[in-house]
Amino acid sequence: MAIEPLMVIGALGGGILGAAIGALPAITLWGAVLMITGLAGLIGNNPDLIWNIGFNPLFGAHMVYAGGAAAAVYAWKKGVLESGLDILKPLSGFGRPDVLLVGGVFGVIGMLLERIGTGIGIPTDNVALSVVITGWLARLLFDGQWRANRKKDPVAEGESCWPNTKELGFLVVLGGGVGLASAVAAVKMGDIFIPFGLALLFLIYLQMGFNGAAWHHIVIVAGLAALRGNGSINAIVWAVVLGIIVAILASCINKLWISQTNSYIDPPVTTIAIGSSIIIALSSTGLL
Repeated sequence: MAIEPLMVIGALGGGILGAAIGALPAITLWGAVLMITGLAGLIGNNPDLIWNIGFNPLFGAHMVYAGGAAAAVYAWKKGVLESGLDILKPLSGFGRPDVLLVGGVFGVIGMLLERIGTGIGIPTDNVALSVVITGWLARLLFDGQWRANRKKDPVAEGESCWPNTKELGFLVVLGGGVGLASAVAAVKMGDIFIPFGLALLFLIYLQMGFNGAAWHHIVIVAGLAALRGNGSINAIVWAVVLGIIVAILASCINKLWISQTNSYIDPPVTTIAIGSSIIIALSSTGLL
């Protein structure tokens, strides 16, 4: 496990940047960077380019996005922001150095968690896992009433988080369709970050107020499954199945973790961590 002091310092700045521009704009810009570096890496036969550029402190989601999301919860607690779920708003507009510094601290935590997780070999996507952990840490520190507020939500009072028939049909079609397209695209390109970056760029439309469903978690999980299985028919089938699974899981997690709270723990990112673990398990048992 290598933790560079320079990266720790950089992560502090990355978290501050994430808070300044807002978590959601930050991860959307990350999508553009992943597309460009993925394409450049393919053309130049330099796969390390994606990690060195796309996951450095200026862009990496485990630093910039994690810092921005945590800073939003803190800003809400301090009465600066109306809701800690508002991860779209740039927090630099409030002129609060403490808000930005909280983002910086969580950027460092996110970077350290990813390095530790990768170093000890946690079988998942450790970038995604670190974002989930920092989200929960921010909730526990700054959204102390989330359990009490959840009691106002029917889901928290025992109603199932499972989607109804109409929702389930939509999620199955979305997850299966996007999963299939992503699997074939990843195999044809030999890369998943170009499709994943494109899916993140779609978040721009959601930020503009258009109604729609995020699908970046489906893209990366299905694409990874297809690549791990070397593009075989078996791998494509698993990619479609996993696309459906993560689509449904993200919907359930959104109802369980987000409703009636003021702290955002990203459901799609959570399913990326879960889906990555499933892919590793399938591969290690020879099923993929």
